[in-house]
Amino acid sequence: MIRSGLRRLFVIFAAIFALTGAVSVAIGALAHTNIARAVSVGFYAVGATVLVGSLVLGMRGPLRADWGDEQTGEMAARRAGLMARAIRRTTLAERVDARRTSLALFALGLALILIGAGFDPHRNAF
Repeated sequence: MIRSGLRRLFVIFAAIFALTGAVSVAIGALAHTNIARAVSVGFYAVGATVLVGSLVLGMRGPLRADWGDEQTGEMAARRAGLMARAIRRTTLAERVDARRTSLALFALGLALILIGAGFDPHRNAF
């Protein structure tokens, strides 16, 4: 079970890296710029976006909207999708899942930025 989960995670990360690289190369070629610089800027931009997503997921409060299941009558039709029926506290499992998701997105964002720094022709590691 863990191996299949890690395989899916690897496929998702590989798809993000490949898609970011391909779009960056295409935009760099269309703009007639240095391809290595275009790839590095693409990874910087996607990495920063993922870090912002990590921040947003990590800062959610302990309350969630409870939308309810019974939707009958005119009042439910008017309120559908606009207002929650009630507010509830998050469960321990939801808090743990949110924390793990935020940490995974943070690690992915840092990895993307480091990959961008590796492609950047203006920056040298040594």
